[in-house]
Amino acid sequence: MAELYSTIWNPGSRGAFGNQFMKPGTRSGKNIIAGKLMFDDNRGYTGTKKTHPAAVREAATFANFARTHEVYINKARGTATTAYYLALADWFGSPRVLEINVDNWTGEIGQTIRVKARDNVAVARVSVVIRDAEENVLEMGEAVRSEAGSPWWNYTIKSLVPMSPFASVEATAWDLPGNSDSFIIS
Repeated sequence: MAELYSTIWNPGSRGAFGNQFMKPGTRSGKNIIAGKLMFDDNRGYTGTKKTHPAAVREAATFANFARTHEVYINKARGTATTAYYLALADWFGSPRVLEINVDNWTGEIGQTIRVKARDNVAVARVSVVIRDAEENVLEMGEAVRSEAGSPWWNYTIKSLVPMSPFASVEATAWDLPGNSDSFIIS
């Protein structure tokens, strides 16, 4: 006997509805009647994503290379893990830009914008881009760490930035494997 899986009134698999249903059989010999799959004629191809095994291979390649780096060795010291596994975990994690501090910034040359960024191992670098209301780049550059071990990075303004209307500030943080995260205030 066939089981009907449908939410509409079904006077049989054919008849008034024409050929709208399909009747596949299972290995056990059970028949299931279900609605036919419908596809959009204008559907687009989304491309292929990186497969999980390919991502794991890339992460393992990076971890083999990075397990001799001092930052991973020091981070693993005194823990129950190895530098290899820390590098592997770092490949799959990305840094986070937590805060952009523009409290004392008035757009004048020499002032500092502070960016707070964190990663599970280390933030390698932070860049800052300042744009006007029309999205034109007014200034961009690299921030420097405020002090060793601190999550705060400082970017010093090199040119006069008009503050009316308020310019948008985008900070992007990168970790050692090259993962990144951005945060924008406007």
